[in-house]
Amino acid sequence: MSPLGLEGKALIGLFLALPALVLAAYGVRVAAHGRALDPRVQRESSTVLLGRFPIEAFHWALRGVGRSVSKSGVSPDTLTLLSLVISGASLPLAASGMLPASGGALLLGAAFDALDGIVARERNVASDAGEVLDAVVDRYADAAPLLGLAVFYRASVVALLVVLVALLGSMLVSYVRAKSEAMGLSLPGGLMRRHERIAYLTAGLLFGPLLGLASSPVEAPLTLLAVAVVAVVSNIAAVSLTRAARLALVEQGRGPRGQL
Repeated sequence: MSPLGLEGKALIGLFLALPALVLAAYGVRVAAHGRALDPRVQRESSTVLLGRFPIEAFHWALRGVGRSVSKSGVSPDTLTLLSLVISGASLPLAASGMLPASGGALLLGAAFDALDGIVARERNVASDAGEVLDAVVDRYADAAPLLGLAVFYRASVVALLVVLVALLGSMLVSYVRAKSEAMGLSLPGGLMRRHERIAYLTAGLLFGPLLGLASSPVEAPLTLLAVAVVAVVSNIAAVSLTRAARLALVEQGRGPRGQL
């Protein structure tokens, strides 16, 4: 990875400034008019690692953008596919060592992914078909930066394993939730839902190159640390969710007693 140049530092500064502005603006909004409550946002539980305030703030900001976009006539599916293209760019960017740019692509792609649902609801065209497309695109978008990092860290077996475990955990958390919902189960919020994983991966990609440790056996150790957090916590969350789903099924008489 080449040393972080002026362009990289400017990109990091931009992606630091934008969240700060959103949080500050929402803080003013809360002080003046109270919280901007949305039923969908209220179903997104906060966690120890990502609190309620930033979740509400970013959804509030995106709802404002979404209302404007909905008047343009752009279809929600178009926004979904755009989110895939933008998020997909994080793969080659991460693989080539352009980590801040990869983080920017991941964050921007996630914003477009949120906009598709907002626009669909604003225009009253939300559908199950759109939900299926969105779910598939989300999985590709989740995999893109981690596959790029797998290439970036390919010289270290340990680092590569950390990235692959993070990829596995990310897929499993989403899969267990989707399978449980298909069975009519309502699982607890838990850790490492998609917005949380994106937050940590984006932070790791943006800020990892800022601190290079001369004694570190791998490049961008802070990036790898962020990935390691996702790897450990997401797999713990997947196991916990699986156990919760099985217990719920047993209690409903849909599984053998005495099993997890």
